[in-house]
Amino acid sequence: MPTVATNTYEVIYACIDAIKAYWQQGGNHVLGLHVEGPWISIEKRGAHVAALIHTPTITQVTELLQYGKGVIKMITLAPECCNDTIIQYIKQQGIIVSAGHSNASYEVATHSFDNGVQAATHLYNAMSAFEHRNPGMVGAILNHNSVKASIIPDGYHVSWPAIQLALRQMNDRLFAITDAVTTTSKGYYQHMLDGDKYVANGTLSGSALTMQKALYNLIHFAGVPFVQAIDMCSIIPLRLMHKIDEVGLLKKSYPAQAIVLDNGYNIIGNIGL
Repeated sequence: MPTVATNTYEVIYACIDAIKAYWQQGGNHVLGLHVEGPWISIEKRGAHVAALIHTPTITQVTELLQYGKGVIKMITLAPECCNDTIIQYIKQQGIIVSAGHSNASYEVATHSFDNGVQAATHLYNAMSAFEHRNPGMVGAILNHNSVKASIIPDGYHVSWPAIQLALRQMNDRLFAITDAVTTTSKGYYQHMLDGDKYVANGTLSGSALTMQKALYNLIHFAGVPFVQAIDMCSIIPLRLMHKIDEVGLLKKSYPAQAIVLDNGYNIIGNIGL
C-alpha cells in the first residue's frame, strides 16, 4: 500500500487525488493510501520533517478524512499526540489506526491498544524502546494480546535476532512490510541509495526491499518457516485490513491471482496479475 510520510496537507490531498485517478483509469492493484504522519512525535520522527509535525485538531482530522473518504485506509499516529476522541473518530470511519513514530510510555501505548489502535508501524523503529524499568511502546506491543505490528526485514532497520524474539512473543500478530522508497531529488524527502538501504539527510529513511526479498530474508536470515513467512507477507496484513474475505486465498469465489516462486523463492511467473 503506498504511503505518504509527514508532509503538507496539500501534498497529502494530491496523493489522495493520484489514487482516485489510478482507480478511475481501471487500476486495481492499490488497496488505498497509508498516511504516516504528521500527527506523530517530534522525538521519534526519524527522517520525518520536524517543522510539519503537529497535534491535530478534530477539524483537521475530519477535513482530511472527508476528502480522503474511501481512499485513506490506514493512518499512523503517535497515541500520546492524539486524544481518544480523535482515535475513535478515525476508527469509526473504517480506517486502521496504527501507532508509530511514538514516544509513548508502556501505559499510554497499552491504553491506546485497548481503545481503538489496532496496529503498530515498523516494530522497534521510531518508537520508545524496551527497557527493564520502562518497557515503552515496544514492550506494550510484545505484551498485548491482540495488537498487530509490521516489521522491516532488511537487516538494517531490525536485526534478525530481534525479529526472532518478536515472532516468539507475537506469532501471527507480526507481519512484514518493505518500507521501500526510491531515489528522489525533490521535495522534503531526498532519498539516496546507500548500499541496500536509503538515507535522507544522513538518517535512515527507507529500505530497498521488495516483498519477494522480504520473504527470502525472513526464511534465510531470520529462520522463519516457509508457511509462516508467506503468512507474514500476505495473510496477516490482509486480515488487519479486513480484506481476507476478498483476496489472498486460493479459494472458490476469490480472484485467481497468485505469484509463482522457484525453489530459491525467486518470482518466475504470476497468475492473473
